[in-house]
Amino acid sequence: MGLFSGKKKEEPKPIIQEPQQIKEAEPKSLDVIKTPTKNVSVIKEKFNVKATIEGEGSLIVGGILDGDVKIDDTLFIEKGARVTGIVHAKNVKISGDFEGTVYAYTIEITKSGRLKGVISSNKAILGGYVNGVIRSIDSIEITATGIIDTKECKSKQIKVVGSVDGRVIASELLEVTSGGSIKGDIITKGIRTEQGGSIIGNIQTYDAAVHEEDENEVTDSSIENLIDVKDIKKYAKKEDSNTQSSTKEDSSS
Repeated sequence: MGLFSGKKKEEPKPIIQEPQQIKEAEPKSLDVIKTPTKNVSVIKEKFNVKATIEGEGSLIVGGILDGDVKIDDTLFIEKGARVTGIVHAKNVKISGDFEGTVYAYTIEITKSGRLKGVISSNKAILGGYVNGVIRSIDSIEITATGIIDTKECKSKQIKVVGSVDGRVIASELLEVTSGGSIKGDIITKGIRTEQGGSIIGNIQTYDAAVHEEDENEVTDSSIENLIDVKDIKKYAKKEDSNTQSSTKEDSSS
């Protein structure tokens, strides 16, 4: 018997892998603030209201509102709706048009939303068009659909996935992801930029001793009425005490 058999060893067949299709990343879906369903007042579509609105609960605007709003829960401006005035609320969600000043713990602007004016908040998620001043204590996120034209955009942490044109100040971290862009002066303590991100402008290192003093300087009339951002977290309690004191004065009179 021979050491080798007459059969040829079969070569292994190559494994052919079909090319995988790479899915493009979809823009982040904005739904941080849920549409209110309890204790809700509604201004329906085709209604045109001129009034100052104050009270407890939430307000959904589907029509046109010209006047100030002060509520303790959520203001939701629907797509196609328009509000003009000064707003104080726990949460503000804008899918329509707003012109004025917003004071809120959290503000969210969806892809269809537009704001012209001032934002003063604790957290801001911006996925629509903003023309104005943005000051948020903890964070600002400009999503892929966000287009920001600003005289000042300031927070501890700022993440840019969309586009910003104007002055940007991040006291802790500025992050520009792939596809994100900033055009303007930048002041930041730390910066993180992904490949594909774009920054055009001067960059300075944030110095608390210098730049916190600058907050007290009024550089534009649109910034003058901003409340101190340090008071945002105490805003609800502050408003409650003001409401109680005014109620006492009314009852005594």
